[in-house]
Amino acid sequence: MAKKQILFIEDEGYVIERVTELLAAFPHFEVTHSGDAKLVRRLLEDRPFDIVITDIYLRGASGLEFSFKAREKNKDACVIIIAGLDNADMAAKAVREGAFDFVIKPPGLERITSILKMVTLVRGLAPEDSPDKL
Repeated sequence: MAKKQILFIEDEGYVIERVTELLAAFPHFEVTHSGDAKLVRRLLEDRPFDIVITDIYLRGASGLEFSFKAREKNKDACVIIIAGLDNADMAAKAVREGAFDFVIKPPGLERITSILKMVTLVRGLAPEDSPDKL
């Protein structure tokens, strides 16, 4: 089975470290990371992603923009928004507009793990040979 594609969009070092560490525990995902808005736009135009984890604000762009672009390319793409406490209302708006869920910074590894497990089960992204081994 081909690995499921995750695009991780973030430009803050401590968040990148925490989430990258967490994503390494999901071997059935192939992770692409960028904190550059122009590169992210190109990536989203070039290929579909199964899951997009994005900061609500990135220099030169909005996580909402990336959410829409990801779902244009793959209508089943699951978007998870990461937002600071002062942006919680914007993150909630993103969920109302189609994002799967959101996480407040600093992202708790347990919370992200829980969301990813839910996504893999709800969206059928778990490995076929071991759906409970996430």
